[in-house]
Amino acid sequence: MIEKLLNASLELFDDGEIYYKEEVNTSVRYGNWDLRNISSNRVSGVMMRVKKQGKLGIASATTLDDPKTLLEAARDSAKHGNEIPYSFSQATGFPQVQSYSQEATNYPTAKMIEMCERAKEEVREVLPDISLNITMSKEEEHIRIATSGGTRAEQLITNVDFTISAPIKGAGISVYRFKSEVAPFEYPAEVVRGFIRRYRWTENAVTPATKRMPVIWDPVALYMFALALCAGISGEELVKKTSPLMDKHEKQILSDKITLVDDPHSPRVGARGFDDEGVPTEKRALVERGVLRSFLLDLRTGAKLGARSSGNGFKRALFGGGTSAMPTTWPANLWIQPGDSSLDEMIAGLDEGIFLTGGMGFHSSNYTQGHIAVRAIGFAIAKGRITGRLENTMLSGNIYEDFKHVRAVSKEVELGSLGYYPYVLVDSMQVVGK
Repeated sequence: MIEKLLNASLELFDDGEIYYKEEVNTSVRYGNWDLRNISSNRVSGVMMRVKKQGKLGIASATTLDDPKTLLEAARDSAKHGNEIPYSFSQATGFPQVQSYSQEATNYPTAKMIEMCERAKEEVREVLPDISLNITMSKEEEHIRIATSGGTRAEQLITNVDFTISAPIKGAGISVYRFKSEVAPFEYPAEVVRGFIRRYRWTENAVTPATKRMPVIWDPVALYMFALALCAGISGEELVKKTSPLMDKHEKQILSDKITLVDDPHSPRVGARGFDDEGVPTEKRALVERGVLRSFLLDLRTGAKLGARSSGNGFKRALFGGGTSAMPTTWPANLWIQPGDSSLDEMIAGLDEGIFLTGGMGFHSSNYTQGHIAVRAIGFAIAKGRITGRLENTMLSGNIYEDFKHVRAVSKEVELGSLGYYPYVLVDSMQVVGK
């Protein structure tokens, strides 16, 4: 059907692209210790982008069942569309990546329930009074892209996810830990025990002093650093000439302990052989030992800057995204090179500091310029140990200033938003407490 739709579009338009995605998800959800829900969902979506006399037309639908309506909508859109300086992908070869597991597709629901029950009993032995939530799911995605320029891209993706969490009484936040892999995995003992350890840390609430102090960034919290940096190296900000890194190519912008790679080719969650425009992805250093090496470009921003796409056109956004979204410049799958410290060593080495596991209000920060100002979620550190969860605490800073002074990077690497990160100990950031 995709080929028929594309062929029909060639009779009406000068250039065309079909993006089709189908997702199947099965999940098991426990709420307050009890099995609440077992669900299975199948959703699909198609988006057509066309070019007629230099103008862009778009149309989307949930299925391919009504190609005539899709073509008519694209034609009407192109009549009033903006002129675009690029053509759709003409790529015919793509990196081979390991993103699919047949075992994940066939993974039985009974196994997911068994794993959740085991985790529940392990937690109940030591934390019987909390309100425990556990979710386990498997997901399969099938992405296909076809263009009039000859691109035929197809990829199968599987994920198996396990998440364990519980709200902190009276705090309005939760403690959670998770694991996600392409293929099924054994019982995640390290995740469950890590959750128990962190929940025990919440028994006391601590408001630190207002001052600059060391901050250990959890891999989950590092999405704020990653988003701020990727905004700075985004083709969108370069086109608008608003990037703080306009003149920083091949210059030192971060500590030499930070090497950040866009790596969509390694066999792990997030692997992609092509972006959402059918352009081959690339493994390349964005920042190498603190030096800015490259930028993120899609077809549109690349054309406006007189450069080629770097394979970073994705249907993602800070809020939203999805099949019907327009591609924007976005990292494929980030990786911060690990160091030689451990989280426990970082904590033990601090007389005073905070362990940041998240932040509320990040979207209100001027993060495109590197600024971060959030309500800090995490833990207080005093004399080499965790003393309690943070309460009434704010954190602020600028990544291009504060991340020039990194004391240590951990050897542990964990999945976070946008990629995989170690724990990072920054020398000091501004903390506002009591």
